[in-house]
Amino acid sequence: MKSILAPLCLAAILSQGVGCGPASNRTPPTQPSGPSAPLPELGRGRRLEPGVMLHEVKLPGRGATSKLWVYLPEAQTQTKIPCVLIAPAGTRMFHGNSLGDGDRPEHLPYVRAGFAVVAYELDGPLEDDESEEAMMSAAQRFKGAEAGLLNAREALDYALANVPQIDPSRIFTAGHSSAATTSLLVAEREPRVRACVAYAPVTDLEKYFGEEALKGLASAIPGYREFVRRASPHAGAKDLRCPLFLFHAEDDENVAITESVNFAGEVSKHNPAVTFVRAAQGGHYDSMIEEGVPKAIEWLKAQK
Repeated sequence: MKSILAPLCLAAILSQGVGCGPASNRTPPTQPSGPSAPLPELGRGRRLEPGVMLHEVKLPGRGATSKLWVYLPEAQTQTKIPCVLIAPAGTRMFHGNSLGDGDRPEHLPYVRAGFAVVAYELDGPLEDDESEEAMMSAAQRFKGAEAGLLNAREALDYALANVPQIDPSRIFTAGHSSAATTSLLVAEREPRVRACVAYAPVTDLEKYFGEEALKGLASAIPGYREFVRRASPHAGAKDLRCPLFLFHAEDDENVAITESVNFAGEVSKHNPAVTFVRAAQGGHYDSMIEEGVPKAIEWLKAQK
């Protein structure tokens, strides 16, 4: 894993990070909307591919509009179906992200397997060539959303209120890389989550940032050090009580597999329902797509 450490310049600190998959053709941040804006209806949606319907929703919340992609199997059944919550990967852990076409390979396998998928954005999206002022604004917004926890809760609230096909007793959270960190945080803090999937997560954010970077961020954003502690899955490992599927490749050059080895050990002290799958190869991204997601789907199907 590349550190975001750069001791002399805050802009340099914030401009580095880990790559988390292919480019996603990210959309620019949406403009603020009024906090009292009514929640939109799900609508008819469109057929994304045979068997998969996609509904796009602009969700107003905390003064900013967040996009949701709600995927449903095209075939209607009388039985309620499980739902997977997924945030976009590709952040540098101090800012959020918007959804893009490059995220769909992580979404579609679940829908093809009969799950609903609710993909949500994270407050504070940031383009690669942003000014220091924009970086700090993004970091502030991400902190205000509790590292995406509030985004996940709003997405889940919307889905349960507006998608009657979803079974509220089978809500799962999943994510890859930085989004796996979000998935773990949501599982630790959101009691409606029944099971959690995390592919190659960063679990110790204080270690990831490093002391110099933390000093720089904390000097610019009040309460930032405390926020990083709260947002680190490592600190909340004892609170992750739902079943956990953890996946990591041995040859991952972005996030070392020891990150998951150590986290699995911490969670297992309080939670016996930990499944840790180690891939022999495939690196940071391909291993997740080719091996991790198919195995996680079979694991999720077994969750009662």
